[in-house]
Amino acid sequence: MKPGLLAVYAALGLILLITGWGVWKKHSAYPSTQVGYHVKDAAESPEAWKRANRVAGKLSLLCGVLVWLLMAVLWLAKAPFGVCLGMFFAAAVAAVCVVVFVPLGLLRRK
Repeated sequence: MKPGLLAVYAALGLILLITGWGVWKKHSAYPSTQVGYHVKDAAESPEAWKRANRVAGKLSLLCGVLVWLLMAVLWLAKAPFGVCLGMFFAAAVAAVCVVVFVPLGLLRRK
């Protein structure tokens, strides 16, 4: 893996980790929704706000760790640039979808 792509993987993982920690532990207290998981369903009640932020934060942390693990595996396997780039975009899209849509689905499932 080229150093530039390694840095991009590391940056994505770090962004997911920092965002996850912030949403999970440092979200605004309800009813202030300045910091946290911003969807209409999460702002309906204090319980929904806490649950949505807890789930979104933990998922973001998990995705950050998985991105770093993927980076390490691809680096150790000396994967070709094209494979590394394709896996980066797949991991980024998957992480965003998981962090955004899973908590929303749980909120709407009540």
